[in-house]
Amino acid sequence: MNPSSAARTTPTATAGEPALKYVEANGVRFAYLEQGTGPLVMFLHGFPDNAWSYRKQLQVFADAGYRAVSPFLRGYAPTGIPADDVFDPIALGRDLEALIAALSEDGQACVAGMDWGGTSTFQALDTAPSSIKAAVVMNTAHPITFSSIRRDPEIVRSIFHVYFFQLIGAESAVNIEGLPFVDYLWKLWSPAFDNEAHLRSVKETLSSPGTMAAALKYYGGLTEASRMGRLPINDMHTPTLTIYGSNDPTAKYSVKEERLFKGPHKRVVLPDVGHFPHLEREAEVTGLIMDWFRTHASA
Repeated sequence: MNPSSAARTTPTATAGEPALKYVEANGVRFAYLEQGTGPLVMFLHGFPDNAWSYRKQLQVFADAGYRAVSPFLRGYAPTGIPADDVFDPIALGRDLEALIAALSEDGQACVAGMDWGGTSTFQALDTAPSSIKAAVVMNTAHPITFSSIRRDPEIVRSIFHVYFFQLIGAESAVNIEGLPFVDYLWKLWSPAFDNEAHLRSVKETLSSPGTMAAALKYYGGLTEASRMGRLPINDMHTPTLTIYGSNDPTAKYSVKEERLFKGPHKRVVLPDVGHFPHLEREAEVTGLIMDWFRTHASA
């Protein structure tokens, strides 16, 4: 069966609400939210989060004449856990490339990703640039900044989770009843954000059997890829907007990424914003994404 046709077998969304659909891509059965019709725009979430993070953006882009899609990343229920148990940036980039191929009529999409969704986007911009018309990456440290981050004790302290999640026993410390670690990270990273309904949704996703274990493996996958020299540090030509919250540790060395962008590029640092810009400054960030895609991606 053609994956793109399989994705359309579930009911369409009711007015104002995205539909949950499924598609096979890169050997994984992906669940995704979809709303609207028109050119494909994809929104990729990070940790600890899920596809519902982009509920507002799906609505706005659907109303503007786009087909807005937000997949649950590999391992994040109800997306399947990959049989190969691989969670490195190359796999994430291939997921994005395969999802675009399965869901887009012309083999291309506009893409907005943050955190691990941003890692997926940076990877695909390097290895599958023809599939992305224009990109927006939010609060994702480009690999070109990693060496600076590792030498900065203040930043290392602020990203303690990257190291902690790779320790033996980390899952048993995090994956406990009520997932208080999820509450802690949201309060630490985005203290101004207050949406209990969304946090319940995130906890429901991460409480699904196998999901937390899969989500934590992303960090080891990144470390191993870095150790093996398998991170994308090449020139990029796709029009790309990068957005950082001034309170997020990824912002400090983000200026170093600018020399890699040979096509249209703009870097925006939003004052008094933490890790989830699209939620903390919902209207402003949605407008930035919309303007970038309208300016730099033809329908």
